[in-house]
Amino acid sequence: MRIARKETMTTAWPATIVIVSYNCREALQECLLKLTSEGDPPPITVIDNASTDGTGEMIARDFPDVQLIQNAKNRGFAAACNQGIRTRTSDFILLLNPDTLVNRVTLQKLIDTMRAQPNIGACGPRVLNTDGSLQPSCRRFPTLGAIAGDELGLGRLFPHTRFAKYRMSGWQHDKIRDVDQLMGSCLLLRRTMLEHIGLLDERFFLYFEEVDLCLRLRQTGWRAVFVAESTVTHLGGESTKTDPSNALGHRYRSLFAFYRKHYPAWQLPILRSFVQIAAFARVVGGQRNYWPIAKYAWKL
Repeated sequence: MRIARKETMTTAWPATIVIVSYNCREALQECLLKLTSEGDPPPITVIDNASTDGTGEMIARDFPDVQLIQNAKNRGFAAACNQGIRTRTSDFILLLNPDTLVNRVTLQKLIDTMRAQPNIGACGPRVLNTDGSLQPSCRRFPTLGAIAGDELGLGRLFPHTRFAKYRMSGWQHDKIRDVDQLMGSCLLLRRTMLEHIGLLDERFFLYFEEVDLCLRLRQTGWRAVFVAESTVTHLGGESTKTDPSNALGHRYRSLFAFYRKHYPAWQLPILRSFVQIAAFARVVGGQRNYWPIAKYAWKL
């Protein structure tokens, strides 16, 4: 690990932005331009997970006030986020994907929500696609029935039944409310909550680290809140586009790790069976990138 620069400026912002990047230089550059286009930006830390696309050089050249941590290897999302969190002392930490566009109004509304209600441990904004359409960013916790129905596509076939509850597809994301889990692409965390329950679980290399965090904070009396009036634009999947099959492997490996951690042992083999059946169906339907999941689900 190499910390290229320490923080070189003071700020009145009570929040630090932590961005984990892996081979998505252009998206990250656009993200940082948006964040720093107005005066007095919040402190920003970028943790680069051994990118080979010139990310470090771009930050050094174009964003001298951004703290850069360069890892010698890809440590995964959770571990890199924890690196960023530990380097700062601010009251709030915004975990932000590099393929997002956020302005200070969004961040301020999230901070105001947290300050007004001290029992909120995490909150997130309304997430939009680049065309302005809604990108659903809240889900219920992945119980066995919910995940089995989702893997088999029952929620899409029967959108007005209990099979669709996992993705909360009947809700328009148009009002503030408590939710089970929030998308980690733009997630504001309270430091005292993290001091209470611990940082992100580094066993999750990619995916489900925010689900685990939201479950732990709920179990200890904190709240996770969706803030509809705050918005962020999210491109989605920039770090995984070069190797989608590997990204799928990480997703299911993390899903199974989540089950091993939080649910009775008898549920895991049932879940693996549903995942494998659904993966085979997707392969037959033409989604060849699911073949490794269909073949190796029991080894993940």
